[in-house]
Amino acid sequence: MFDASRRKSLKTLACCSAVLSVPTLSSAKTNAIEVKKWDKEFDAIIVGSGFAGSAAMLSMLEEGVNNVIMIEKMPYLGGNSAYSAGSMAVAGTKMQERDGIKDDPELHIEDTLKSGHNLNDPDIVKTMVYKGPELLDWLVQNGVKIKWVIRDGGHTHPRSHSVGVGSYITIPLQQRIRERGGKIETRVIMDDIIYGDQGEVVGIKVREKYEFNFDTNAKEEDNKSGQVRYYKCHGGLVLATGGWAADVEFRQKFDPALTADVFSTNHAGANAYTVKKLLADEIKFIDMDYIQRFHVTSADESFFGFAYRWMMRGYTYGMMVNPKTGLRFVNEIADRKISSDAIWAMNEGGKNHPVLIMDIEGTKTVDIHDFQRGLSVGAIKQFDTMDELITHYNINKEPFLEQLKRYNSYVEAASKDENYRDPEFGKNFSHYKGKYIKLEKPPFFAVRPGPKVHHCMGGVKTTVDCEVYNNDMQLIPKLYACGELTGGRHGYNRLGSNSVLECIVFGRQAGLKLAKVFNEKRRSV
Repeated sequence: MFDASRRKSLKTLACCSAVLSVPTLSSAKTNAIEVKKWDKEFDAIIVGSGFAGSAAMLSMLEEGVNNVIMIEKMPYLGGNSAYSAGSMAVAGTKMQERDGIKDDPELHIEDTLKSGHNLNDPDIVKTMVYKGPELLDWLVQNGVKIKWVIRDGGHTHPRSHSVGVGSYITIPLQQRIRERGGKIETRVIMDDIIYGDQGEVVGIKVREKYEFNFDTNAKEEDNKSGQVRYYKCHGGLVLATGGWAADVEFRQKFDPALTADVFSTNHAGANAYTVKKLLADEIKFIDMDYIQRFHVTSADESFFGFAYRWMMRGYTYGMMVNPKTGLRFVNEIADRKISSDAIWAMNEGGKNHPVLIMDIEGTKTVDIHDFQRGLSVGAIKQFDTMDELITHYNINKEPFLEQLKRYNSYVEAASKDENYRDPEFGKNFSHYKGKYIKLEKPPFFAVRPGPKVHHCMGGVKTTVDCEVYNNDMQLIPKLYACGELTGGRHGYNRLGSNSVLECIVFGRQAGLKLAKVFNEKRRSV
C-alpha cells in the first residue's frame, strides 16, 4: 500500500522542516505531565467544522458517544466545504439510473487512479468509491437534498451528485448534531496536541474567544488572541482542519510558481498552522508536492467567485478557444491538472486568457440563480450574435468559425453514437435530458477561465479507518484525521467532486472507528 519509491514525502518534508525550523520531537510534543489542570473533559474532540468534521461528529453521536465537541477557529462554520460546489462523485446510484446514466464503481476507481497517476493508496480509493452510495443515502436521511447529477472533468460518466452549494450539506449535518446534543463552538483554535506516556493522545491545548486576523499578510503564528484552555479527550481526537491552499508562503515551499498573485479559491483560514504543528510532532505526511489549480473559475474574479457553476456546464456543453489562434487547445472535460496546465501554457502569464463559450441551450442547463449571479458581477458576458462575441474578445475570426463548424459536427456525430469522441482532443459528449447541445443558438455567453489554487492533495498518512501514522510508520493511539488534511486519496491530481465524497466517507470512517474503540473500552471496564 505504501510505496516509498513512488512518493516524495520524505525528501520534501525533510526540506520543508529545515526551512520552517520545525522543532525536534523532544522539544515539540507536549506531554500530559505539563498540564496542571484540565479545564474541560470530553469523550471526543473534533477540530474543524467542514464536511469531514461534521460527518465524523454526527457518526459518533449516532453510535452513542455523546459528550463530544466540535471546535472551529473561524467565527463561522464550514470552511471551504460550506461554499464549495457541494458535488459528490458517486457511481451506480438510483439518480444516475433515473437519468439513463450507466455507471459502475470500478469505472470510478479507474478514473480516480488514472487522474492520480496511480500514486493514490488503492485501498483507500476502493473504500472511498464503494462506500459512496451508502453515504449518499446517509446524507439524504439526514436532511441533505440532492438536486441533479452532472459530469465533472476527468470522469468518464456524469456522477457528480450536486446539492447546489456545500452549505446545503454542512448545515443539515450540523442541525442533526445539535438535535442530538452535540456541542459546536466557533473561535476556538487548537495550538497543541497533548500526549500521554505511551504516546497516545489525551487532549489538546486551545485558545477560546480567538480573533482570526483577516489581513492577507497576517501570520497565524503571530496571533496571540484568546484565552488558553486545556481540553481532555477520553476517546480520541479527530483532525479535520482542511487544506492550506490560501497559505502563500507555505505552498511555495512545494510549488514556487504559486506566488501571491495566483489567486486561491480557499477561505481566509485555509492556512498551514495545524500542518506545521503536526510536522513538529513527527506525524507522517505524504504527497505534499501535489497542489491543484482549479480551472473552473473566472480570471475576472479574485476569489472562488460566481461564474464557476456556469463554467462547469460550459466545459461539458460548450467550447474553449485560444483567442489568438481561434482554436481549441485542450479537451474541455479533461481533468483539472491537464486543463489548468494547458491554460497556463497558452495564457502568456495572464495576458491571453482563453474564452469558454456556450449558447442559450447550454446555459439553460445551469440553475437560473447561479447563472444570474455570474452575469450580475460581469464574470459571465452575454452577446446577441457570435460576431459581437468575436469582436469583444478579439478572437482570430476565420480559424474560429471553422473550428466552430467542426465542433458542431462532432456534437452531431455524438448524437448518433454515444461512444463517439472528437478527433481533435478526444472529447466525448454528454446529452442533457436526451438532447446533445451544439453551439449555435443565440444569445451566446462567455467566460475567461483563470485557474486558481484550489486543493492540496498531500497531507497526513492514515489507514482506511483514518488512524494516523507517525514518521516511523507506527499508529498514534486515539488520533484520527480526515478530509483535505489527509493524503493518499487523490495522488497526483484530484478529480472534481471526489473531495466531497472523500470528506464524507472518511469523516464517517473516523467517527465510527473512534466510537467503536471507545465503546469497547467502556464495556470492558
